[in-house]
Order: sequence, then structure tokens, then C-alpha cells
Amino acid sequence: MKKLMIGVVLSTMMTSTLLVAETQDVDIKQLREDVDALQLRDKQMQNSFEDHSMSAFQLAGYASFDFVNEEDDDGSFSEVKFSPLLLYTYGDIFLFEAEVELEINDEGETETNLEYAAGTFFINDYMGLQVGKFLSPIGQFVQNQHPSWINKLPSAPVGFGHDGAALSSNIGIALRGGLPKIGEMRSNYAIFVANAPTFGVADDGDVIIDTEAKTDVSDASMTIGGRYAVNPLGNMEIGVSLATGEVEEELPSEETVARDYDVFGADLMYNIDALNLKAEYIQQKIGENALSTLEGGTWKAWYAQAAYQFSSVKLEPVVRYSEYHNPEADRNQWAFGLNYLFTNTLLAKVAYEFNEDEDDTAIDSHANNDRFLVQFAIGF
Repeated sequence: MKKLMIGVVLSTMMTSTLLVAETQDVDIKQLREDVDALQLRDKQMQNSFEDHSMSAFQLAGYASFDFVNEEDDDGSFSEVKFSPLLLYTYGDIFLFEAEVELEINDEGETETNLEYAAGTFFINDYMGLQVGKFLSPIGQFVQNQHPSWINKLPSAPVGFGHDGAALSSNIGIALRGGLPKIGEMRSNYAIFVANAPTFGVADDGDVIIDTEAKTDVSDASMTIGGRYAVNPLGNMEIGVSLATGEVEEELPSEETVARDYDVFGADLMYNIDALNLKAEYIQQKIGENALSTLEGGTWKAWYAQAAYQFSSVKLEPVVRYSEYHNPEADRNQWAFGLNYLFTNTLLAKVAYEFNEDEDDTAIDSHANNDRFLVQFAIGF
């Protein structure tokens, strides 16, 4: 009997020991699985944090408010513009930038335009590949000087606005960057391939080259061009621009024809202490086509500008002379302005323009009218 009881006790103890061992094995296995899950989650969170730390977003832009009193007309608050600029970067690999222009028209309605939206992939320290809609690399004013808080005067030089001689924007691909220094001289470049501009008669009757970016210009070859600029001095830049291709024209029959298209431009910027000098020349040449009643020709414009900033009194006088010539009109303008700088990005401008249509043939009846302008501009 004692032997039987001892056997039962030993059997029970062995069973309990085995159960405990099995339970411990299960607990250890579960613990290992929990640890692996935590490590995986920690790695995922770490990758997510690293990814977010590489990303950066910034809101910038500018706004302006204008008053214009034109000769033989009553003055009015003529323009309210707000242009937010969205910037997104991912490390030193990628940059996306877009500018949306919001503007109130003459009827009080808000017009919205996408000025540009493009992504740039940085290939190396000297080269970036840009894709999308971008401001034209041709020349200096459109791509660098057009924002109201940067432009020294409340208006653009004649021929450098929309439908003038200067190119405005492109949809395509561009290679941009700088070259290694040669001695003390720096240089930068832009090479692009983009959809062709269009050629025809505007709503006001003027024959124009519409250089706003288009997404469907299939009957004309693409525009190929670029700009190369050197900095012989730290405060000077000299640029030369070239482009070639075709423009597309829609005939009254709604058929389209192509014409030869060539562009040449040159620009100069020079800062001497507080004196800022700028000059630019641009021309677009359109070839003939026997199927069209419109003549080709050359659209060209140039300007020279000087501004001096008095740091002690925060005043900046500006003077600019500009000309615009096309097959239908020859126009010139003297503009004199005075800016008050609350800060470098917050300023008030007053200016007076002397405008002249030399041949007095412009369909625009205001081409000869002198104007008084006031503008409040802010960049942020």
C-alpha cells in the first residue's frame, strides 16, 4: 500500500513538473513573439520618423494691392493679387514648387491661374532635372523679377508682360544647374525641351505670340532652348538665351499650320554697393506660311533700369526705359518711381509712366496714356 501511494505521489509530481515545463515553454515562445513584434514596430516607427524628418514643407509667396490713375480717366484701385508659393523638399533629392495666382478682375470675380508647378530631381551638386510647368528660362525678368515685391516698379517693362515679346512659361522638361568655378568665375545654365507656343489673333485684335504653356500643341515641333550665364564678378551676371522650334497657328477653317520660330535674348545685372543696374533684350521671330493671311515678323523688347537704395532713410528711387516693337506697333515708356522700404520684403511704391505708341497704330487705345501708379507689396 505504501509503495502504491509513493508511486502515485511520484507520478503526480512528474506530471506537474512536465506541465510547468510545458507552460514555461509556451510563455517563452509567446514572449519571443511579443519581443519580435515590438522590434518590428520599433523599426517601422523609426523608418517613419526618418522618412518624415527628410520631408519639409514651406508656404511662401507674395501679395500686392494697386491704385492706377490713367490719363483721361478716373483713378481706381485696379488690382488685388495674392500668389501663394508652395515648396516641398525631400532631403537633398527632390524639390516640388508651385505658385497659384489669385487675382480680382474688372468685374470683381476671382481668377485663378497656376503660374507654375514643377518637380526637380537633384542628380548631383551641379545638376537638377525639372519636370512640369515652369517659368521660361529665357531671359531674366520673367523668371526672377516678376513678383511684385521683387520688381522695383509697380508695372512690367513694355513687352515683358503677357503676350509681349518675352516668353512666359513652358510645359516640358529642363536641366538646370551651375558649373564648377573657373578661377573666381561662376556660371549657371538651363536647357529645356517644351511644347510649342501658339500664334494668332487675340480677342482685342492684336496679332500675338501666346507664350503661355500649352498641354496640346501636336502640330508644331517642340521648342528647344536654354540660357547660359556667367558671374565674372560676385555682383555681376551676364546671360545669353537661345531657343528654336515652331509655333502653331489655328486658321479660320480650324485647321492648324506650323511656322518657324526662333528666340534670342541677352541680359545683364550689376550691383555696385547700393546701386542696382539691370538691362535685358529679347526677340522672337516668326516665319511665313503661305496658307495663312497673317504675316510673320519679329517681336522684340528691351529695357534698362537703375535703382539706388538709401539705407539711412529707407527710400529707393528707380528709373527705367523700355521699348517694344512688333509688326503692328512701336511703343516706348519712361518710368520713374520712388519706393519706401518698411523691410526688404514689405514696401510701398509710387511711380509715373510716360507711354508712347510711336506709330499711333495700336488697337489698344490706352497705349499712349501716361499713368500714375501706387502699389503696396509684401513677400513672405
